[in-house]
Amino acid sequence: MASRPNMYSLEADIKELLTINQFKEGYSTDDFVEAISAKLMSRMETVGGNVVLDPKPFVRTFEQVLEELQLLRVRIQHQCDELELGTQNVEQQYKKKVTDMRTSFKDVYRSFDGLELRISDVGKTAVRIGEQLETLDRQRSRAAESRDVIEYFMEFQDGHTDRLDILRYESGEEGQLKAAVIAKRLNAVAKNVDNDTKARDAIEKFCESFEKEMLEEFDKAYRDCDPRVMAHCARVLFEFNGGSSCMQIYVNQHEFFISSMQSHDADGNQTSIDAPALANPYIHPPEVDTSVIKLYDAVRMTIRREAEIISAVFPQPTLVIEVFLHRIFAQSIQDQVESLFPRSQRISNLAYLRTLARTHAATKRLVDSLKAYCEKELTDSSTSLDDTGLATATSLDDTLHRCMNDLFVPYTEGNRYLAKEQLCLNELFGSIIAEFLNFMQQYKKTSARNQSVLARTLNQISSSPLGTSFGDVNDIAASPTAMSPLAKPSGISSNLEQIEGTGFSLLSQDAILRILRIHSEAILRCVELTPKQELPVAIKQLYDILLDFMGTKYLDILLDEIYDELGHKSEPDTVCFSVLSTTTNISQLLQQHFQSAVIPLVVAAPSIHRDTLASKNRFFTTLEKKINYVLLRSTDAVQNWLTEILNRQKRNDFRPKDEDVMMMSNGTPPCVSCVEFLTKIYRGAVHSLQGKNLESYLLTVGNQFHTLLLEHFKKFMVTPTGGLLVTKDIAKYQEAIEMFKISTLNDRFEMLRQVGNIFVVKPEILRSILSEGYLARLDPAVLYPYLEKRVDFKSASLDRVLGYNLAGAGAGATTTSSPNTTTREQKSAQRRSLFVNENKVLKDMMKSYAGNKEFLSAFQM
Repeated sequence: MASRPNMYSLEADIKELLTINQFKEGYSTDDFVEAISAKLMSRMETVGGNVVLDPKPFVRTFEQVLEELQLLRVRIQHQCDELELGTQNVEQQYKKKVTDMRTSFKDVYRSFDGLELRISDVGKTAVRIGEQLETLDRQRSRAAESRDVIEYFMEFQDGHTDRLDILRYESGEEGQLKAAVIAKRLNAVAKNVDNDTKARDAIEKFCESFEKEMLEEFDKAYRDCDPRVMAHCARVLFEFNGGSSCMQIYVNQHEFFISSMQSHDADGNQTSIDAPALANPYIHPPEVDTSVIKLYDAVRMTIRREAEIISAVFPQPTLVIEVFLHRIFAQSIQDQVESLFPRSQRISNLAYLRTLARTHAATKRLVDSLKAYCEKELTDSSTSLDDTGLATATSLDDTLHRCMNDLFVPYTEGNRYLAKEQLCLNELFGSIIAEFLNFMQQYKKTSARNQSVLARTLNQISSSPLGTSFGDVNDIAASPTAMSPLAKPSGISSNLEQIEGTGFSLLSQDAILRILRIHSEAILRCVELTPKQELPVAIKQLYDILLDFMGTKYLDILLDEIYDELGHKSEPDTVCFSVLSTTTNISQLLQQHFQSAVIPLVVAAPSIHRDTLASKNRFFTTLEKKINYVLLRSTDAVQNWLTEILNRQKRNDFRPKDEDVMMMSNGTPPCVSCVEFLTKIYRGAVHSLQGKNLESYLLTVGNQFHTLLLEHFKKFMVTPTGGLLVTKDIAKYQEAIEMFKISTLNDRFEMLRQVGNIFVVKPEILRSILSEGYLARLDPAVLYPYLEKRVDFKSASLDRVLGYNLAGAGAGATTTSSPNTTTREQKSAQRRSLFVNENKVLKDMMKSYAGNKEFLSAFQM
């Protein structure tokens, strides 16, 4: 009986969703559930427009789906198990196959190793056989050659040379080459065979004839410019005796040496046209001598041409070029140099050193160019620089540098060059400094002061090996231009310049720059002529000479003289400012010169670098100390002169008659003199000092002058009319100080102006004046000396104006202050304390008057 269809069986479209393919292409649970539920939802009944949900179809359908999915999972798991089992079996088979193949490869490797060993053994055996065969071949060749030599030797014994003559004359170039080899061997055998003079004489005669004929043929080809025949003859002669005779003919008969000898004989006694420029230290050194330039250009052209010919003609061109170069340096160049240096030495040491340095530099450039020409020509035939090419380059380099060293060693070895350079610097610097020293010697003669330092310095300069350049010290003093060998060329002005408005002279800025240029040029020569390992020591020695002249022989003497000048009681002038300005400028130039020209050349040697820095620092430290001493002495001299001017104030200047007031309408004579002097000092300082140095100097002068005026106005009795003169003087002083443009000084002189008002106000308003401005903050004891100088001090009872009986205190009596006075003093002290804390000007004033107890008593905090 047929089975009934399952009423709950899944429909075909749902069964399609339960196949494995549906899950391979991507799976979404929401889409899967929606796809199954879609048809079921379409079958639901609708009542009143609303769908009535019946859950039973959904439950049954999803139960069937779960059963199908479970069965699908079982089938898939079964398939996976079968696949894993198959994979394991295949993997085991693969591992076994790999193991079998590894074993087979090991067997193959062992077979190859054995084969390689057998091949190596066979190769070694072949090499030994080849060496034995080569040895046998050499022995056979030597035996054959020995047999030929013996046969030729026996022919010479018999007086027959037919076979050798056939090789020599009838077998062409190869026959001549073979004849040369045989003749060389026969000559060697003949020298060792003593008992057969006949054969030896015949062989020697043949060799001489053979060499002579080949040299004649080479010479003929050389004259006919036939490089092919020359190359053949050179090759034959190189095989015969090494080719030395052939090289000598080629070098000795070269037209370059004949023409250079003729030109040297023609120019040997001529004076160089550069002689005036060489001896002038104030212009840039000229180029190397014209004759040297012409010679070196000719050498370059000759070597460039001959290197090509030599490389094409001679079997060993390097040897020939080395002989050719050695001959050029030993004959042509050395002869030129040996005539050039003594000629320049007769001009001056500077001319000699310039010639030596310029010639050395030109020769170095020549050596570099010759090396490039020769190496290029000798290595063009090779694709690269092999061992032979490197050996050739090294050999040429050694030859050229040896030739150059042989040329200049007589002039630079040991201490010869450096001693000459030091002597030249001493001469040139001495010729410049001597003008200043001569002036200073004459200047001191007029003042009859000590000249020992100047005389000693001049003697040091004149005691050089060329001391005749300066002569005796007295002669120098008598003739400032007595420096004939080192006299300045025409067009060069004096090394001195006079300070405007004075009779004092300094070295000009151009002279200082000349010294630095001379020193820089010496450094350049030193770099050129001194070995690199000795350069730092040489540079330090040259730098020490510069410091010695600029320090000991110039600036020290200059600053010492200005220091002494300022110590006199006469009116100080403004020379010191120009000196200080010059000294500062020189120190800056020396520092720049040290950084740019000296440091780079000594930094590579730490010990020399350290010593050079120490020398420079000592120089600048000493210079700075002397500048400070001069500035301090200058301020002292200004104070002393202002004191002397103020001391000219007459006792009755501030108790004048009516006509005296009219005459002193612009201030009293001491006031006018002080203002004029301060103006002169200010202009000199502004012109020479800068920045903080200027401000510090003017501040010191202003403070000192302020102190002098405070004491000055305590000395004179003042009438009401004289008070006007006091205020006029103070106004003039204040106007002069305002030029300094220093606020601290302006405040101090404003305080002085208010003190001056004490002399002009009427007694009844004096109390209000004292309670205002700076005066209100001063202790009454400070003001008392000025009030006391009023002629109406006693008649107007001005002592009571200050608030207590100061007369007794002024007379040394002891008074007891009342309680009211004490309270008033405490309030005044509190008021002063606040002012001092708020006003920096008065704090500075307190520091300036640290030694004035009377003044400081007004500023106790």
